[in-house]
Amino acid sequence: MNIQRIIQTYTATFLLAGCGAADSSQEGAQDISTTGGSSSADLHMVWDDILQKHVDQEGLVDYKSLKRSQGRLDEYLSLLARTDPVALSNSGKLAYWINAYNAFTLKLILDHYPVKSIKDIPRRWEIKEWVAGGQKYSLNQIEHEILRKDFEEPRIHFAIVCASIGCPNLWNRAFTEDDIDDQLDQAGKTFFASPKHFRFETRKSAFGGDVVVLSLSKILKWFKEDFTNGGKTPVMDFAMQYVDSSVAKKISQAGNSIKIKYLSYDWDLNEK
Repeated sequence: MNIQRIIQTYTATFLLAGCGAADSSQEGAQDISTTGGSSSADLHMVWDDILQKHVDQEGLVDYKSLKRSQGRLDEYLSLLARTDPVALSNSGKLAYWINAYNAFTLKLILDHYPVKSIKDIPRRWEIKEWVAGGQKYSLNQIEHEILRKDFEEPRIHFAIVCASIGCPNLWNRAFTEDDIDDQLDQAGKTFFASPKHFRFETRKSAFGGDVVVLSLSKILKWFKEDFTNGGKTPVMDFAMQYVDSSVAKKISQAGNSIKIKYLSYDWDLNEK
């Protein structure tokens, strides 16, 4: 082999080794990425498309059609796994984790479908297999250790869904960084406008006067601490922000003549 051939062979080997190293480095860098300057809305576009196609205005899910096109959901879960939420703004983080919780819940149902209730799935909230930002979480961790602890945002309870009729309606749009505050406010109004979560009625008391009876979702009981500033304020002080204005006026006028009870929770699957 002449000198020129040796030089050409050595150069080609060096370049190939360099390209291989570059490819290897780039592949590792893609495991966890940021949004690269794109908006939270861009991050959740696939999820938004899934919700619009498979969830109706009442928050019911067409699990059969979703199962047939599960590849789109898997695509979104892969994106969540590769995206580091730490790089997002606070609003972006909140939207990320709410969307992630709901997407993971739908995936859980699809993995066991057909199923009558999420409660039929063993260790449904303890299974630590949901990947976000390269780390594995359980649904309990996302709800209690991240959403409740890190954000101290009681309105999350109107947005995250346990795939049950008694849950808040699953929104058929993705939560986004730019609109998260307005979206959560609307979720609160939708929650208190539904008779499965809030009912108001006036009854005659045994003494002849009127008693206002408020029937509330057990969500307001289970997470009372979140809605009452750690027990410092009545739960209805929070609810009054979202109930119909005419109902809010009657509640205010009732004063102490209010009886609160909690509605039975419907764990049936939120299926269309």
